[in-house]
Amino acid sequence: MKKIILVLMTVLLLAGCQSEQTDDDDIVITSDGYSIVLSDDKASIDGEEIKEYDYSWHISPEKEEAWYEGEEPSGDIYIAHDVVYYPELNEENFVKEQYDDETEWTYHYENEELADYLFSTLPVLGDDLPVEMMHSEEDAYNNKVLHINKAGTYHLSGSWHGQIMIDLGDEAFDDESAVVTLILEGVDVTCDVAPALLYKNVYEADNTWEEKEEYSGDVNVGEMTCGAQIVVADNTVNNFTGANVYRLLKAEYKKEGSTVQKKYYKIDGAFYSCMSMRIDGQDAGNGVLNITSTTFEGLDTELHLAINGAVVNIHTQDDGINVNEDDVSVLSINGGRLTILAGLGAEGDGIDSNGYITVNGGESWIVASPYSDNGMDSNNGTTINGGTVIALGSNMGGSSYTVYIDGQQQYQESNMGSMPGGFNQGDMPEGFDQNNMPQGGFNQGNMPEDFDPDNLPEGFDPTNKPENAGNNNMPEGTKK
Repeated sequence: MKKIILVLMTVLLLAGCQSEQTDDDDIVITSDGYSIVLSDDKASIDGEEIKEYDYSWHISPEKEEAWYEGEEPSGDIYIAHDVVYYPELNEENFVKEQYDDETEWTYHYENEELADYLFSTLPVLGDDLPVEMMHSEEDAYNNKVLHINKAGTYHLSGSWHGQIMIDLGDEAFDDESAVVTLILEGVDVTCDVAPALLYKNVYEADNTWEEKEEYSGDVNVGEMTCGAQIVVADNTVNNFTGANVYRLLKAEYKKEGSTVQKKYYKIDGAFYSCMSMRIDGQDAGNGVLNITSTTFEGLDTELHLAINGAVVNIHTQDDGINVNEDDVSVLSINGGRLTILAGLGAEGDGIDSNGYITVNGGESWIVASPYSDNGMDSNNGTTINGGTVIALGSNMGGSSYTVYIDGQQQYQESNMGSMPGGFNQGDMPEGFDQNNMPQGGFNQGNMPEDFDPDNLPEGFDPTNKPENAGNNNMPEGTKK
């Protein structure tokens, strides 16, 4: 039976780049790097306009492979119309059946060479086909992709309609110099058809993981140089709103009368990295990163993830955070302030690790619908060494919670009918009544007006920083 964990994090661990303040409190970043200014459908780097190519991506059941049209782009930084998305397909061709150990909506297609093969699948989230995950070619074309193909530090500001994609090539996997650090200085990115941010190929900090015979929750990429590094600048608010791209398949070959399927593409999160990622704040740690998923999961990595600092808020239809390599991935929460409201759709954990969760510090508020999934769910175990965490969800038979303060378990109950002594209704945000849970599940419309990380129970002080807070714990290789 799954458990949910309820925790309040008291330790605020902050990391980031050195900066200085002007008289009007505007942040000035003093580290080296490139400055990218976004302007809805145009962008500039160090004052020069970034070139745009009329280059687009296409896929259809009639072709086994996806293809591109238009002038092929070149250069380290460019804009194109080649976002990978889930296309509009004939709803009548979908059949609900078992695929890949799950019940999925499978899209069958036939031609002379490939009789009755699967072209794609969609998740079963209810009685109806989730058509909102499909998009037209016109919609995809209007979501431009800003490509970053060169290692370095990039300061991002402004607004962008489309995707930001980082790809340093397949050889980047074990190349320690293949690092892209994005310093978010007030950026607003909205992608209607795919993830708003996608790290595809960069340096993998744990690049020998496949050679290991045993795995544990001790891996903390928050102490390593990751190829995917995010720094949230102080005194800024940064918004990333994106969608997912569900499973697109291709028929690889026919064997003994059947067609062997191979996954072509599947990206589940609005803010996604195919390699390990770390997220840091700056000196004050008050920079905000808001991640909103319109169709599926929020913040995802295919290996490890570390949150070291900043204020990170996640609203998702499915899992809030997912690290998804089975029995290997480690989510490390080392500091900052994390707020997750997940499971706003049919299901979803607040945090879902296919491997481990390790909490060393910081402050976390994690809520999943009590009629869907867990506040914190890990296949191989959760270890809380420090900090204070609240996570609320379901044990699949009713609500339950556990409370840790400074790494020490304080309470554990199997239902929400009573709260532990000293932790009562008066301590919780106004309107948050454990005996009056929304019958239809939590959503942004029926959450208490006062549900806010700033409204902590009396006695919990998020300004109590550890000795190693601040810019001494900034990502290695990022210049002050």
